[in-house]
Amino acid sequence: MTEGQRILDQYDRVMQGAAWHGDAIWQILDGISAEKAASRPIANAHSIWEIVGHMAFWEGIAAKRLDGLRAGLEEDPNFPAPPEATEVNWQKTLDQFRASNKAFREALQKLSPARLDDLSAAGKRSFYDEAHGLIEHNVYHAGQIALLAKAANQS
Repeated sequence: MTEGQRILDQYDRVMQGAAWHGDAIWQILDGISAEKAASRPIANAHSIWEIVGHMAFWEGIAAKRLDGLRAGLEEDPNFPAPPEATEVNWQKTLDQFRASNKAFREALQKLSPARLDDLSAAGKRSFYDEAHGLIEHNVYHAGQIALLAKAANQS
């Protein structure tokens, strides 16, 4: 297994299951309604919906960076404002997240393992650090989503 395949395996575990840290992101999101996704059970915290939009945003940035493009915060909002809290809109947001998952996976699959130590176009981080940074970012937010879902069940 190449290092790129190992990174992809870690990403898949974080997103789909069998991750060392616990529940995968899609397991945590399974069954969350639009109402719960939009709720704010913790004062001054982002909602699940906002966090999912934020994760999709950063997966898009990371995919562009892995493709060799310079990408950053100037393109879209870091925490996009969610639309009206309907089930249809929630499913659209989840579909956007699935699309960003796919884009990141594809960019990672195309990345040559020989380039992992090279700097991305921004010149700040290696491709290796960009890939692992995105995975770590998703794990961080998985914990937040899980806590927000528990808090929403208690309110």
